[in-house]
Amino acid sequence: MPLLERAHAALDRLADLPPLGVLRRQRAEAAFASNTDSNLFRGIYPSFEAAQASAPPTRPLGYDNPDAAGMYLERIKRIYPSDYPVIFWLQKLFALGCKTVFDLGGHIGIGYYGYQRYLDYPEGLRWMVSDVPAVMARGADIAIERDPAGRLRFDGNFSGAQGADVLLALGVLQYLPDTLAQRLARLDNPPRHVIINLTPLHLLDNGGQDFFTLQSIGTAFCPYRIAAYGPFLEGFTRLGYQIVDRWQNPDKHCRIAFEPAHSVDVYHGFYLRRG
Repeated sequence: MPLLERAHAALDRLADLPPLGVLRRQRAEAAFASNTDSNLFRGIYPSFEAAQASAPPTRPLGYDNPDAAGMYLERIKRIYPSDYPVIFWLQKLFALGCKTVFDLGGHIGIGYYGYQRYLDYPEGLRWMVSDVPAVMARGADIAIERDPAGRLRFDGNFSGAQGADVLLALGVLQYLPDTLAQRLARLDNPPRHVIINLTPLHLLDNGGQDFFTLQSIGTAFCPYRIAAYGPFLEGFTRLGYQIVDRWQNPDKHCRIAFEPAHSVDVYHGFYLRRG
């Protein structure tokens, strides 16, 4: 290790010792509890419920509130580099005749609006967003003006994925108390095509166990799953899905305060096909 790196490592170890280490953690916790404009993570927990129970009382829990429902409005009008693999596969699936999309965690329809400038949506397209009530209510209001064709719908019941051509899960799986594979296993006719994106996964030597942290999104606190890479994919292959494509989102990361070993440097995306 070069001299400068050794010096930085030594300083980091000193900063974690009492009383400086205690003071740093107290300040970090205060900043986390009062955060209004940053994306922060803290703590390692064995379950969704444990992460949720650790949340400060200063903000609501989850996205089911008006402030959280008002987030991401700018994504209606733009896309990001991480969106291009999703657009690529949607283009191919629409060309093959797919016309029904179940968008799990699609918020107010940000994918539907953002992608339509880059894709030729097929005649008869039905795009169903499934999210929490406050978000879907906001989305339905926006759709009155922005979706005159009436292709966008909202339904919070996962059973709406039954028989859909394509299931999208874009940056949502980390917020679920259960896994997508578990939800798909309960369907008699799950979607043949699944596109997953913006998902944090870990490669820790911990027996293939998922873990949770707590996220502050500025308007609320959210339990946040970091799934084990191998078991995450095995959950789909056991259901008969084939991993057709995989990619990384290098512009996304999860830095958990004081937990460098559990932090995630890149997020992941997959296209899965059944049968």
